[in-house]
Amino acid sequence: MKVGIKIVLGFILLSSVSLFGQDKKGGVYDRFKVLPAEKVYVSMNTNVLLTGEYLFYKVYCINDKTKQPSDNSQIAYIDLVDENYQLVFSHKIRLENSQGQGDYFVPTSVPSGNYKLVAYTRWMKNGRKELFFQEDVSIINPYQTDQDTILKVASNSTEVTNNMIKTQEYIEDKRFVLVTDKENYPKQSKVQLKVKNFRGASGYGDYNISIRKRETLENAGKYTPEAYLKLHKALANNTIFYDEITYGPEIEGELLKGRLVAIDDKRSVIGKKIGLSIPGKDYQLKVVGTDSSGVFHVSINKDYTEAVAIIQVLDEPKNAYSIVMEQDQKIDYSFLKFKEFYINAAMEDAIVSRSVKNQIENGFYEVKPDTVRLDLLNDPYGGAYIETVNLDEYTRFKTLEETVVELVPNVWTKKNKDGVSVFKVRSFDETYEESEFDAIVYIDGVLIPNPNEILDFDTRTVAKINTVREKYRLGGQTYFGMVNIETINGDYFNNIRNADAIKVNLVRTKPNKRYFKQAYTATSDSRIPDFRDQLLWQPNFKFEGTEMELSFFTSQVSGDYEILLEGFSIYGRPVTVKQFFKVE
Repeated sequence: MKVGIKIVLGFILLSSVSLFGQDKKGGVYDRFKVLPAEKVYVSMNTNVLLTGEYLFYKVYCINDKTKQPSDNSQIAYIDLVDENYQLVFSHKIRLENSQGQGDYFVPTSVPSGNYKLVAYTRWMKNGRKELFFQEDVSIINPYQTDQDTILKVASNSTEVTNNMIKTQEYIEDKRFVLVTDKENYPKQSKVQLKVKNFRGASGYGDYNISIRKRETLENAGKYTPEAYLKLHKALANNTIFYDEITYGPEIEGELLKGRLVAIDDKRSVIGKKIGLSIPGKDYQLKVVGTDSSGVFHVSINKDYTEAVAIIQVLDEPKNAYSIVMEQDQKIDYSFLKFKEFYINAAMEDAIVSRSVKNQIENGFYEVKPDTVRLDLLNDPYGGAYIETVNLDEYTRFKTLEETVVELVPNVWTKKNKDGVSVFKVRSFDETYEESEFDAIVYIDGVLIPNPNEILDFDTRTVAKINTVREKYRLGGQTYFGMVNIETINGDYFNNIRNADAIKVNLVRTKPNKRYFKQAYTATSDSRIPDFRDQLLWQPNFKFEGTEMELSFFTSQVSGDYEILLEGFSIYGRPVTVKQFFKVE
């Protein structure tokens, strides 16, 4: 991203207490009109799928003005839409350095037919929907008896789908060369691949690599990054900025929008504190303020495992306010036009063979698992030292107040000047001087705004009490110490009946995975079959320097294979490189 854009974005972030504060002149989002439009490209391993196969994809987000990776959005959305304009799936993808990844396993419930994979960001919803990324996807479900959808005779119409011309011509990228150590390989053997870069830093980037058996079923073909950029440029007609801003950008992460409503109309809704807690082991807390209309926005910039949020009014009288969450309008996909895909008798052997291989591979999935990257989850303690008291190791006291006094070192309760009990945590300096600041208190990661109310909490349901002896700054207020009470079932959020709090179901972003990579060694179990068509899917191939090497293994499936490297360089230049080899 260019320096000028960084300065503008920095000004936006610093110019108001809330990123989405109300402008005095104009709408709530008018301050974002200085941000350019953006587009997304999705690289896929294939667009012809059978039931029991995986669609793998990598998302790239590009700034329409700079033509470089976009920082306007931290979240992308991937929808698979059928010909009735109904969603088959809707994925939320967290973008890191303007890129993200995901996958979809095609279940037997999905019928044969023509589909569209559509990708966009919330920021892009301010523009024309026709500018969303669109790719034709064909699905064959060999288990259903009615295949009329894809058995129909091909149309003679020359109408271009979505007015988008798919360039099938492959233009060789002379900056890169893919070199294998052989041209022909035996089954279940090692392949050494070198990626050579002849253009120095202009070739550096984070790409994706797919190594897959060449498609034998006729299909619409896939957009290359270069073809899609040309297409988008023609359709966008040099539109760089959005005229009207209805949807705020997800600059800092997943965006939730709500409104504070006063039960008594005389109460102000301006500048009130709203707390959002995402419970669980990786709990998060956000505190934001309301604008002049009582509207608030919360950005969630970390992944989470518990798909629920507790949103509550802070520092206000009980039952004085209610909270209403606002949802974005659903996208009307009736503008989509679908490419006709059909099967015939000549494809029968290929379909049956591929279906049998899928069944065998899926039967052995447990010995070929993918793994989820846990390093991206939130650390609620910020890396600080945690003092833990496991209550199973002690004779339990009935209430939380008694337990804290008798069992939890360096933590106590006391009444403040208003006669309300608060939690205190001792510092590490061993001076025993009491901090002027109260501690933050959670149960299962849910913020407890008034700890006085939980002193009688039944500790028979409590497993652990975790304490951190550090200073925190949150929502304009300073705290010393953090106390998180973990219940045995970890489900305190299910029991909240506070009129000033609501529970909101969230949709998790797709987890980043490390995909299974087959290897054959002297200790490999030869009894495990290997009928992979997809030999490798590596969504994050970070390339720097002049040459990089990687290796993979062929399967028991003979045939012609394609190595495809795709993506965008660090300067936003589209890259597509192919190489082929044979397995005999």
